[in-house]
Amino acid sequence: MRNFLILILLANSLLLAQSDDLFEFKKFLILPVGAYSEETGIILGAGAMIFIEPPAKDGSKAGSSNATVVMTSFKKQTTFINKFVHEPVGGNWNFVSYLYLASWPTQFFGTGNEWDEKVYDVYTSKNIRLPFSLGTDLFLPKSWNGKFNYGAELDLEYIVFDYEKTENTDLVKYRDLKNSGRLGAGYNLTYNSAEKNDWPRRGSFVQIRHIHFSSRDNDWHGKRNFIWKNINAKTYIPLPFLPEGVLALSSYLEDFDGDVPFDRFAQPDGVEQLRGLKKGFLLDKTSWVLQSELRTHLFWRCKGTLFYELAKVGNGIADLNRNEWHESIGIGGRFLVNSESKTHIRGDLALIDKKHLGMAIKINEAF
Repeated sequence: MRNFLILILLANSLLLAQSDDLFEFKKFLILPVGAYSEETGIILGAGAMIFIEPPAKDGSKAGSSNATVVMTSFKKQTTFINKFVHEPVGGNWNFVSYLYLASWPTQFFGTGNEWDEKVYDVYTSKNIRLPFSLGTDLFLPKSWNGKFNYGAELDLEYIVFDYEKTENTDLVKYRDLKNSGRLGAGYNLTYNSAEKNDWPRRGSFVQIRHIHFSSRDNDWHGKRNFIWKNINAKTYIPLPFLPEGVLALSSYLEDFDGDVPFDRFAQPDGVEQLRGLKKGFLLDKTSWVLQSELRTHLFWRCKGTLFYELAKVGNGIADLNRNEWHESIGIGGRFLVNSESKTHIRGDLALIDKKHLGMAIKINEAF
């Protein structure tokens, strides 16, 4: 699902702040938002975050929070997102749920590891999607200290397609798909010794996810099955020679098997992965993204980053291995809005393949 870029519009100048408490949103924040991505252009809307329970002081538990945003772009792209996270400091369970509602005109540039920004088709998707994840570290040895977690996942979606143009790319192969109801069920296995906040300084995270989807298409007259597999690994290395210094590294591999609908193909999104890329430029059954980022505190609530990322896609693992890497190199700024959860607003400016400039703005870190 698309990642949406959020920039909270602060009414007062940061440099004229008389009190640090003015910018400390301890329990909640409700503010107008603006957004920008290479796919959407400018987005305007409103957002709210409620901090129900702060994370554990040692970073071992994420606490509980709820975030809601509704936005629309000048390209008539409209979305509503609600994310609820429940990981109580004194508990052994965690629960994450999303609600996505979207009406989304966008461009389809075809599948493959190369793109031509002048060759594309246009379609609109309207959908409702509800992914859920329930995890626990119960029934595991106490010596594992809650770092290992296993859980069940459920993904429900109904989506309708409207095709405006389908003669330029391989979208023509999929235009008979008019609507689709999908049910996904699977599991995740997780090792997490990293701090569970928005500025982790140490530890590692490794997660394996496997979800089987069954869909009924075109008013239940067609059936398809496909499988999504994902390996996500991250590590955070403290750098004592920098204020709050961190070297963050990530590897994200996703792979689809079966009769995959075109809107579910693997791809770097240009916001969390290969920042600055227009979403959809790289699209196929398999995607691999490698990321590195140097993070440091600058002054007051402001922080900065330098990052370098690589990504490629392919029609399966064998095809992926033969393909060339694409790169994103850039700098970013961060502003801290909640010190307990270390919630940040971020903006990143990147150069893609040494020739394309791109930008991404969002709440929370990229990885």
